[in-house]
Amino acid sequence: MEYKIKKLEKSMVQINITLNKQEWEKEVEESYTRTRNKYNVEGFRKGKAPRKVIEKMYGANVFYEDALSEGFYKAYMEILSKESKLEPVDAPNLSVKSMDDNGVELEAKVVVKPEVKVNKYKGFDVELENKKITEKELNAEINKIKEQNVRLVEVEREIKKGDVANINFSGSIDGVKFEGGTSENYDLEIGSKSFIEGFEEQLIGLKTGDEKDVKVTFPANYHAKDLANKPAVFACKINAVKEKQYPELNDEFASNVSEFETFDEFKKDLEQHLQHHADEHAKIDAENKIIDLILENTEVEIPDAMVENELDNLMKDLEYRLMYQGLNLEAYANYMNTTVEKLRADRKKEALKSVKVRLALTYILDKEKINVTDEDVNEKIKEMAKSAKKTIKEYKESLNEDRINYLKNDILMNKLLTFLLDKNLKKSK
Repeated sequence: MEYKIKKLEKSMVQINITLNKQEWEKEVEESYTRTRNKYNVEGFRKGKAPRKVIEKMYGANVFYEDALSEGFYKAYMEILSKESKLEPVDAPNLSVKSMDDNGVELEAKVVVKPEVKVNKYKGFDVELENKKITEKELNAEINKIKEQNVRLVEVEREIKKGDVANINFSGSIDGVKFEGGTSENYDLEIGSKSFIEGFEEQLIGLKTGDEKDVKVTFPANYHAKDLANKPAVFACKINAVKEKQYPELNDEFASNVSEFETFDEFKKDLEQHLQHHADEHAKIDAENKIIDLILENTEVEIPDAMVENELDNLMKDLEYRLMYQGLNLEAYANYMNTTVEKLRADRKKEALKSVKVRLALTYILDKEKINVTDEDVNEKIKEMAKSAKKTIKEYKESLNEDRINYLKNDILMNKLLTFLLDKNLKKSK
């Protein structure tokens, strides 16, 4: 097998492959062996007819298509194993220049990984925002936990803002009920703004057993087009009025919501947790700033095929996440008042950036010779086994090849980000 590689424009290469007479004859013979069971020839058991008989009956080139497919695949794989710098990013576009008993000439055009040049990836002097958690932020978090542990107690009085009203409601437009507008025993927090604007306020002052027609207008941008901008009437009945009763912030509260016995210990641990979260957030912000600066200093022509492949991945990820919500892409698109095609088009910029980031970071990994060692993997497995309360042997046995590759990629990315932070964070004087 002979081949020549010619570089074309925009990360496209042309590979010309020649199989001589003997090589081509071998491929055709192997195709006969693989596919002869497909042909029925009178006088022969299925799969036992000689090649010449089948060719005479079905045509001299009956095995050519299969031989061509297999022959190209083997030649293409051999070329890729020899040409380590040739990294295809899409399936080759194959054309046959000539094909007869004397051999085959093939031409394949292949989109390959583009050349990348990162002009600068060190010394950006990015500041790490060392934000200290304030008393106000700490108290806000405590209030969230307090809210999560609130008790709802039925009261015999008029509804006021902050109460939870248990209601039956039935909505109609011009006297006709509409889908999704009716419910019973619904707990509605007054002031939460979870219902249409103006709905909750009209319940204030009512008591258990009261009934009222609540009149509202659906917003112009309402997700259900048939209801948008239309006036509606909701016949409501108050089943119960519930008052929120909050726990006191004391040692008992701390022991109920945490592993700590005193409120002071709980508060100190919560502050440390929030500070750690803030530090991690600041670190991620710094990493993103550094990567954006690296992209500004990256020269690369990204092939359309790479962007489309990344878009495929983004859409598959969206579809996977929607599946857990009981939705599919079409239903989600309808809910968002758009189309699947528009959802894809809206993610093109994100896909382009994602590909550029990957190419730039791969360039830096190669340039700095950053890699993952067996020691790195073993140390990570040891750490994860301890966290999972398993022996190292037990944890290793639970890992399949995909999981190990994921682990290696995670270690590699952490090494790279540590390197970039070290080389780009502004040093304190």
